Amino acid sequence: MNSQQLYIGASLLAALHLASSVAAAAEPAQRAVQASNYSLGLVASDSDTKGSTSNGTFGLGGLATLPLGDLFGASLAGNYSRTTARTSDVLLDLDSAQSTRPSCRFNNYDAAASFFARRPTLGRVSASYGKGKVTSDCGDQSVFVATGEDSLDLDYYRFAAEAYLGDFTFGAVHTSTELEDGPKLESNIFNATWYPIDSVRVTLSGGDLYDQDTYGIDIEHQPEFMGNSLGVVLGYSVVDRDQEVGTISFSVVYHFGTKVELKARDRQYR
Repeated sequence: MNSQQLYIGASLLAALHLASSVAAAAEPAQRAVQASNYSLGLVASDSDTKGSTSNGTFGLGGLATLPLGDLFGASLAGNYSRTTARTSDVLLDLDSAQSTRPSCRFNNYDAAASFFARRPTLGRVSASYGKGKVTSDCGDQSVFVATGEDSLDLDYYRFAAEAYLGDFTFGAVHTSTELEDGPKLESNIFNATWYPIDSVRVTLSGGDLYDQDTYGIDIEHQPEFMGNSLGVVLGYSVVDRDQEVGTISFSVVYHFGTKVELKARDRQYR
């Protein structure tokens, strides 16, 4: 090979390297959160206790997720729900231990802040702190056993980790809940997620929920014909105890601003 051929070959290699560098620079950086995004959702659920009556819940929640540089992100979440439930499992009637009100309503409020680190090609670790409040609408003589009042405050800490392996995500969540004037409750949940296509997510979960075995399945679909902005989730879970509790839930979530497929949303936006 003469010097002219060497010169031409070196020039082509240099040009190819320059072109690949320009193409890489044109691609968006792989950040923990690609862009600030917001969502609002509605959820409805029905819990059926074996050999007893069912409890129904309806609520709404909002989530804002923000980037903090390339590696870190943060999120703020707020939720409100209203539950209709049996009185005898949760409240003490001060007038008579023999008489029970067939049902009553609870209002549930909570807000949480999360801080996390993520590599979209590897996984995510996060820590969260939240505060909640439950108030009852069950008559003047009905109170929470722990406080002796018709409201109960709680604080919770949550630590989570997940690993991304192709079309699968494996994760674990530990939650520690401190009740006002009551015990500390611990739970550990493990989950495995599969994306058969980028717009569908199937998640299996299991673990112990406050010393009671629990397992469940959630299926989420984000239809492309809805502009990749609307997600629909159907779930079913079981708490295995003396009186087994099964819960079926349905929720709809709308994402503002970002129009990406579900798999990318989970790993790059929330």
